[in-house]
Amino acid sequence: MSTSTTPQGEIKLAKRACTECRQQKAKCDAYLDPDNPCSRCRKMNRKCTVSEPFKREHKRKRISELESRTDELQERLNSSGRRDSSALSEPTWNAVDTNGTRNADNESRLASVAPFFRDANIAPVSYRSFSQAAETLQTPESIPHDQAGLPTLSRVLEGQTVDARDIDATFRIYFRDYANLMPILDPSMTPNACYALSPVLFWVIVGVGCRTYSNNPTLLGVLPSKIKAMALLSVNGNISLPMVQAWMILLYWPFPKSNTGQDMVFPMSAALLHMAMQLGLHLPSSGQEFSKVRLKLSEEETKKRAATWGYCMLIYQRACLGKGMPATPILDTPHDQEQKRALFQDMTPRLKFELKLQDVVTRCSIAVSQNGVRTMSADQERSLDTLLGVFQAQIASVGLEYASDLDRLYVHLATQSIQAYNLYKSPSAQDPTSLYDLCVTCCQVIESFDTLDKTGQISLPAAPITFYYGLMWPCHILLRLLKTSFSRYINVDRARSALFVGISLHKRLSLQNDDIPARNGVALTQLWNSDRVFHKPDGTEMVSLRVRSRLVGSVLLDGIVWWREEFGAFMGVYPPPIGDNNRGSTDCPSLWLLICDTVMT
Repeated sequence: MSTSTTPQGEIKLAKRACTECRQQKAKCDAYLDPDNPCSRCRKMNRKCTVSEPFKREHKRKRISELESRTDELQERLNSSGRRDSSALSEPTWNAVDTNGTRNADNESRLASVAPFFRDANIAPVSYRSFSQAAETLQTPESIPHDQAGLPTLSRVLEGQTVDARDIDATFRIYFRDYANLMPILDPSMTPNACYALSPVLFWVIVGVGCRTYSNNPTLLGVLPSKIKAMALLSVNGNISLPMVQAWMILLYWPFPKSNTGQDMVFPMSAALLHMAMQLGLHLPSSGQEFSKVRLKLSEEETKKRAATWGYCMLIYQRACLGKGMPATPILDTPHDQEQKRALFQDMTPRLKFELKLQDVVTRCSIAVSQNGVRTMSADQERSLDTLLGVFQAQIASVGLEYASDLDRLYVHLATQSIQAYNLYKSPSAQDPTSLYDLCVTCCQVIESFDTLDKTGQISLPAAPITFYYGLMWPCHILLRLLKTSFSRYINVDRARSALFVGISLHKRLSLQNDDIPARNGVALTQLWNSDRVFHKPDGTEMVSLRVRSRLVGSVLLDGIVWWREEFGAFMGVYPPPIGDNNRGSTDCPSLWLLICDTVMT
C-alpha cells in the first residue's frame, strides 16, 4: 500500500478497503496490516484482495445475471433429459398453471444466488413452484448429469455396488406391488431422476423393492443396515419433501427385523411427523410460511401436500397402535377450524376413508386408557362396555363408505381393534354376544387377507407393517377363545379354520426365517399344540390378561408371554393374572417390565 508523509513528518496509512468489504459497503481494516486478511474476511473465511480498479457490482444486476444463467442451465437439462414432458427435477410433483403451460416468470431460481444473500440485509423474495423448489435449494454445480433419458446407472452405497438391472427391477417391483397402498410418488419416475432428486429416496425404494426381489436375494442381506443408517444421518442435513417421503416408505415397509434387532418404527414415526410439520405439510394453505423460499402452490400441489401429511399421520398413529401407545388424532393437530376442514377436504376419498377409521380407533384407545386398564372395577367394566358400543357404532357409520375389498379389510381391522378391548374384562363379566362378535370379526379379518392375496389385490410379501399386526392380533385372539372356556360362545369350526389359515398366511408374510411373521407363526403353532397354555400348573384356567399396559397390543404380548413360559424357560418370571378375586395392583418384577418392552419390538 502507498504511504504519504505529513508536514509534521508522521507517516499516515492510506485507507484502502478490500474488494469484498467494498462490495458490501462494510468497514474494512485491511490497511492496518496489508500482509494479512482484514478482520471481516477472516471471520467470514473469505478471500481478502485489495484491487484499485475494482468497481462495485450492483446487486440487482448480479441477481439478474445469476437468474438468467440458472434458467439457461435448467432449460438445457429439461430439453435434453425430459421423458413424457416431465423435467428431471420434478418427477413427483407436477406444477402447471391453469392453462397447462409453465409461467416463465414464476419458474424457480436455484441457489446460486443463496451465497450472495448471506450478507445482504434484505434478500429479495422470489416465487417458486412447489415442484421446482422441492423445499431445498440446489446450485447449478450440484445438479447431476445423469439425466432421466439416459440408461439407468449402477450405484454404490458404502462400498456395496448395485447393478443397473437390479435397480430397474427393484423400482418396477416397488411401483407394481407396493406403491398402490401409499401412492405418494409418480410411478413414471425413473431411477436416475429419483437419484437426482434425493439419494435417500432412491435407496429406500431400492431397499423396499429388494424385499421381494428373487433374482438377487443377497441385496436384502446387505442393504437394509446401510439404508437405515443413511436415512438417520439425513436428518443432519436440510429436511426436504423427498426426505420425508423416503422416511414414510421406510416406516410403512420396514426391513425384516431379527430377534436381536432394535425396533425403530415407533420413535422414527414421531420424528417423521415433526419433520413434516417443519415443512408445513400440516397446513397446506400456509405451506409457504414454513419454507425458506416463497412457494406459489397450485391447487394440485396443495392436495399433494395434504395427502403427504395424511399418510404421515396414518404411519404415526398405526405405529403407536402397534406399540400399544395412545396417539394424537389427525383432526386435533391444526388449531384453526378452517384449516382442519381445508386440510381434510384436500385429501383423496380413499385416504379420508382410512383416516376416519384410524381416527375412531385412536380415540377409542385414548378413551379406554383414560377409563383404566391396569385394574378394572365393576363400574369401569360397565363404562368400558358403553365406550366400546359408541366407537363400534362410529366404525359402522364410516364403514358404509367402503368402495373396495381392501376398504372392507380396513373396516374389519378397525372393528377388531375396538372389540378386542372386551378381553380386558374379568371372565365373569364377559358378555357371550360380545365374544361371539369378536370371533366373527377376527375370522373376517383373516379371511379377507386370504381372499385379497389369492385374487392378487394385495401381495402379502409386500404387505406393510400394519398388516403384520393386523394378522397377528386375530390369530392370538382366536387362540385364546378356542383354548379356554370362551369356546362355548363361538363358532368353533369357523374359528379353528380361520386360525389355521392365519398361521399359513404368516408364512406368506415372512421374508426371512427369523423375522416377526416367522417367529409368531412358530409360536402360534406351538401354543395350539400345548395343553398348558392359559392354565395354571394345577390345571385351573387362567384367562385374564397379564399384560395390560399395551392397549390392543396386550392380547398379542400376553400370548407371547405364555409361549415364553412354556418354551422359552421363563416359567415363574411373570406375575399371575388379575382375575375376579384379585382386582388390586400386582407387583411386576423388573425382568417382567424389560421383557414386555422387548418381546415383540
